[in-house]
Amino acid sequence: MSFFKFDFYEIVVWVATIIMCMIAAACRKAPLRRPGALGQPLPNPIAVILPIIFFTIFAGLRRTIGDTYFYMHSFELMGDSNPVNLSIFVSSMFSFFQNIIRNLTDDPQWLIMFSAVFSLPIPLIILYKYCPRFEMAIYMFVAFSYLGGSMNAMRQYMAAAIVLLGTKYLFSMKKGDFIKYAVIILLAYCMHNSAIIMIPIYFVVRRRAWQLSSYLIMLGSVIGVIIFDAILPSFLSALEQTSYSNYSENGWFTSGVEGGSSLIRACFILYPIVIAFFNKERLKMFGHIGDILINIAFIVAAIYMISMYNWIFSRLAAYMSVYFMIFVIWLVNYGVKPRDRTLYVTMTVLVYFVYSRMDSFMISAYISDYFFPGRTLFG
Repeated sequence: MSFFKFDFYEIVVWVATIIMCMIAAACRKAPLRRPGALGQPLPNPIAVILPIIFFTIFAGLRRTIGDTYFYMHSFELMGDSNPVNLSIFVSSMFSFFQNIIRNLTDDPQWLIMFSAVFSLPIPLIILYKYCPRFEMAIYMFVAFSYLGGSMNAMRQYMAAAIVLLGTKYLFSMKKGDFIKYAVIILLAYCMHNSAIIMIPIYFVVRRRAWQLSSYLIMLGSVIGVIIFDAILPSFLSALEQTSYSNYSENGWFTSGVEGGSSLIRACFILYPIVIAFFNKERLKMFGHIGDILINIAFIVAAIYMISMYNWIFSRLAAYMSVYFMIFVIWLVNYGVKPRDRTLYVTMTVLVYFVYSRMDSFMISAYISDYFFPGRTLFG
């Protein structure tokens, strides 16, 4: 797809996003009396209500993109009476809810709408509570491809929404909050097994930023890409025990059909880390939460570097993408010198717009039977 070619649904999303950003900026003039989770002023709630409604409806009415078709097809093949019990909930939370919906209706669109309601409001609320400029968060939600990703990897983004419920405990320094965080991650694990990665990550990110371990993570990701072919047999063996077992069985990693993410994409992820590196002293004002966000940015960058071998690895970033967006927005608004703030905000908007064009296929592939059905740019 050409950089400057926009499909009809891309235009709809971008126009709606710009309008919602303008409304959110205006809502900052009537902030709530109570501050946000990081002490910043909270704009009027209408700023978050409108994006929740629009993005949820838009995503919930699709019938294409990523795994959507296959989930709808398998839903249609199900019987009219499906078991709903605790054992199914524990083994597969998704199957539990899917069985409930299938027992009520044979229309698979309800399953897709349920997934959108489950996966999209929570990250938007977290961004609203933690970002200093929520209008920029709305923009990043689209430009950083969280919206597109949620429609491409449906179940994983549902698990990511559960993970985000533990944000308070991830940032907390209170003893005992790890137990609460771990319970939430285990709940997300019931939705998608890969969510368990957030338990070891909890310990990695709660260290001082800019330590040797951060750079070792980056170095390890580079080495991993170089030697991945050598460790592939062991990796495939481990994969067979997870929800990604089908990728091991169908030759996904060995057929050469699926390529990796580009180096340019990885550079876009490294962009805020470079800015943060040259503003380390100012970032100390963010305390331990700043350290957590910086360390998460390192891990997200490492994941995207590993995904240069095969793009499927980039899906693991779903669990940390919201934190990455919070980091970027705090960085360019308060982590740089005030006189440079406008420059960095403008640069960031442009950088992630370019990034969004690399993932534009997610929304350009959008088809709906309800949301402007059958429309194209000129049709």
